[in-house]
Order: sequence, then C-alpha cells, then structure tokens
Amino acid sequence: MKRSRLYTLAAAAGLLGVLAAAATFLGSFKFQPDPVGDASFIARAQQKLAPGISVTVSALGRGESQQSFGEDLARYGIQPVWLSIKNETAEPMVFLPITLDQDYYSPYEVSYRFHGMLSAAANRARDEFFLKRQISSNLPPHSTTAGFVYGVLDAGVKYAHVVIARTNRVEAFDFVLRVPGPSFIGTDVRSGNIYTKIEDLELGSLRTTFAAQTCCTSNAVGTRHGDPLNLVIVESKQDPITSFVARGWHLARQLDVASAIDTVRAFVFRDEFLTSPVSPLYVFGRKEDIALQKARSTINERVHARLWLTPYTFEGQRIWIGQVSRDIGVRLTDQTWNLTTHKIAPDVDFDRNYLLQDLVMSGFVEKYGYVDGVGAALASAPRTNLTGDPYYTDGLRAVIFLSNQTRAISSIERLPWDTPPLPREEAH
Repeated sequence: MKRSRLYTLAAAAGLLGVLAAAATFLGSFKFQPDPVGDASFIARAQQKLAPGISVTVSALGRGESQQSFGEDLARYGIQPVWLSIKNETAEPMVFLPITLDQDYYSPYEVSYRFHGMLSAAANRARDEFFLKRQISSNLPPHSTTAGFVYGVLDAGVKYAHVVIARTNRVEAFDFVLRVPGPSFIGTDVRSGNIYTKIEDLELGSLRTTFAAQTCCTSNAVGTRHGDPLNLVIVESKQDPITSFVARGWHLARQLDVASAIDTVRAFVFRDEFLTSPVSPLYVFGRKEDIALQKARSTINERVHARLWLTPYTFEGQRIWIGQVSRDIGVRLTDQTWNLTTHKIAPDVDFDRNYLLQDLVMSGFVEKYGYVDGVGAALASAPRTNLTGDPYYTDGLRAVIFLSNQTRAISSIERLPWDTPPLPREEAH
C-alpha cells in the first residue's frame, strides 16, 4: 500500500514535469510583447539633473517586465531598468551601464533564455526586440537617448548608480527605485503620520538625547527587553536607505501568508531569500518602521537591521534609532508561534561595527561617533534577547551621519565622543 502511494506521487510529479516542459515548449513558438503598458513605469520614474544633463530612471516590476517584453524575465533573475538621458550640451557623452549593475546582461543573453528548438521565427523576433530596446552608451549632442539595461533582479527597491562621462568631467547620479510587487517594511514612513511634535537637536544635545534612550527593543506590551538598540542613523537629503541598498542590503517583506510560504520554501531547500521577513520587535510602542537585511547563501544566515523613526531631527534631517545583529542559524524555541527562530551571534558589537564599515564603503557617510546608552554586558555575564539568545556588548551605540553625496573615506569625520574599548580577552 505504501509503495503504491509512492508510485502514485512519483507519477503525479512526473506528469507535472511533463506538462511544464510542454507548456514551455509551446510557449517558445509565441512571442507577443506588449509595450503599450510602459506608461506605468515611465510615470513613476525618478529624475535628476546636472548642468546640461537630465537622467530619468525606473525599475520594472515582474508583471510590468513580462507584459512589456513578452517573457517572464524575473524567472531567470533578470530585471529591466528603463532610462532616458537627455544631453543638452554641444559635446558627445558616454553612459556607463556597468556602474548601474556590474552583472548586467547582454540582450542576446536574455533573449536566448526563451529560445525554442523549433521556433526559429520567434527566436529571431526575440533577438531583434531585445537588441533594439537596449539603451545605447553613446549620447550625441542635443539628443535624448532612451532604452533599457537588463540588470539583476531586485525586489522592493533597486539601487541605480548612473555615471555619464564627458570631456574632463564625470557626472554621477544615485537613485533608489521603488519596484512594484509584494509589500515591504519601510516604503512610506512619514514623521507627520507618527508624531505631532518634532524636536530639532544640536550636535551636543543629540549626543545626550540618544545616550538617554532606552537600552533595548521590547516585546509588544513592553514588559521584556529584547535585542539592544546599538545604532543611530541621521539621514541626509538622500533617501535614508540609499547607503544600505548601495551595499547590497534589501528591504524585508511584510510578514504575511505569501512571505511565510516563501520562507518555508527557502528553509526546506536551503536557498537564499534576499527579502525574507523578520519577526517584529518594538520601540516607542510600535513595530520597526524599516527592516533591512544582507543575506548569505541560505535563509539561515543574514545580517539584519531594524530602524524606528524618532521624534527628533538634526539640522532638519530625520533621525532613526535601530538594532543590528547577525543570524547564524536556526534553532527550536517555545517563544514563537512556529517553534523556530534565528539564532543571533552573541558579539553584537561586531555587527554594529560591520554595518558602520559597510555604510562607510558606500561613500554616503559624512561623520560618525559613539554614545553610551545600551549598557555594557560582559561575555562572562551576557544578557539575553526575547528568544533567549545571549549577547554581550561594550554598551555603545554607533551614531552615523549620512551624506548627500559620496565622499572619500579620508574626508569622514570621527566625532570625539565615546570610544569603544579594546576587545576583551574573555570575548574570544
């Protein structure tokens, strides 16, 4: 009986495989792109200007891409980015697509993914269509050049660093592009929707104010402390997540049925899940406003950061307080509904300093310093988070002031505030 069931399951799986292969084979004979709907992603495109240059950029969502190109590019991890570049000067310029995405695809490489063995006419149509829509690198004088770069798939947001070269000059433009699709944490956080009063701080009062903030995150009712609040971000005029996504961080998905299914799939098959949801933590009586993560090769390992908007600004720019830690595995627990949780690495200062270095490498850091506020915990007497994982810390928060433009590491200012101690022997 048991063997009969196995045969039945195997036959059903085989039949599904045959049907899928047949659908792919038959689909290769049809090539029906529909660029009529391109107005949707062009309408939300972002624009930036420099003397004599206008750059407009938009990243396509999965559905937009499939309609516009007639193929499911996202299935192969490909995401078209649309650009329109206006050169209003009298000299030729050059666009460098490799700065937008160092792993971008050639049009023939994309087209070949959908070639069929017996569909020569459709294959030629694909080749010509993808080639025709690729943006040219040459930007003639007094011209507008538009087209696509076939980039690597990103969900939620995509970072685009657009570089245009001209004689004795290089212009760079940074974009954080919203991508239609599933719901993500932190795509529309507004101070006016959270606070009725905002206090603008000076540098000295900023230090004392954030040294006095609560040490840690908490559970929903605020009765138990969780992971330490070891991070403060002072944003610039740029989107505050620009520096993160420029270094490969991704927004986390909202925790819902669809993301839960994707999480289970990634866990079972030990795949990466670049936008996997995080369990909620609380500060100011609410869940994190933004959740970001930098994933490893499997869902079990990642560095993640949660940020909460505060009722403070510095020189008119918003300030966030946050928590960063590193998931190093998955373990059983009775503290969550699904009886499993990620295990964090105990040295949370390592991850605080890792994030600081990562943002510095993005080029978008103006200055930084450390303030007290977390409270020290020795490796020999660690504290625990909400799921019982131990952690130790020197008790400091990294305060990072973001920059409007990229800058050299040598120009970043180190504030003369608190100084992290040398690594303790017992921490090793």
